[in-house]
Amino acid sequence: MTASTLRLNRLPVVFCLKLLTLFVAGVGCQAVAEEMTAHGSHVHGEAELTFVLDGNEAELALVTAAGNILGFEHSATTPEEQQLQKTQLEMLQSGRWFTAEAAANCTIAGQDVRIEQDDHGHADLYANIQLLCQAPLKLQNLQFGLFELAPGLTTIKAQYLVDGVAGAQALSATTSALKLRN
Repeated sequence: MTASTLRLNRLPVVFCLKLLTLFVAGVGCQAVAEEMTAHGSHVHGEAELTFVLDGNEAELALVTAAGNILGFEHSATTPEEQQLQKTQLEMLQSGRWFTAEAAANCTIAGQDVRIEQDDHGHADLYANIQLLCQAPLKLQNLQFGLFELAPGLTTIKAQYLVDGVAGAQALSATTSALKLRN
């Protein structure tokens, strides 16, 4: 058994297996994000976040009720709602809602941000960001400024997998840094 395997054995097995199975299969965080929403994670005030770092490549997947970011879930109809939706989606695409440590030298390599409406009047927002980090070992924390940019959001339930070590942490406006390494 390797040291990584021993560290993973300390965490809930189901959580680790889901993350590892999806990651090894190459499905990526988008499938994790979609799975979270499919299982009823549409909760106002909450978001779910998955972060995976393997080598110098990382992916960040955020899933939340659209109302948490936009303030509404229906299709944007007024000019004000259309502008707000455009502004918030651009903010998510740009990555301004999180900060990686400068020493890790991470840049956005790709992004996919979308809103999906269901048949019951609920809309979910998906933000998937791919990063390339030139010094990934220096990435100790991710800081989330999303609480200031989306006042409807109060909690982010974060889970991560960094170089074979998995963990979870609840984030809020007062505790907005996701600690990735000891």
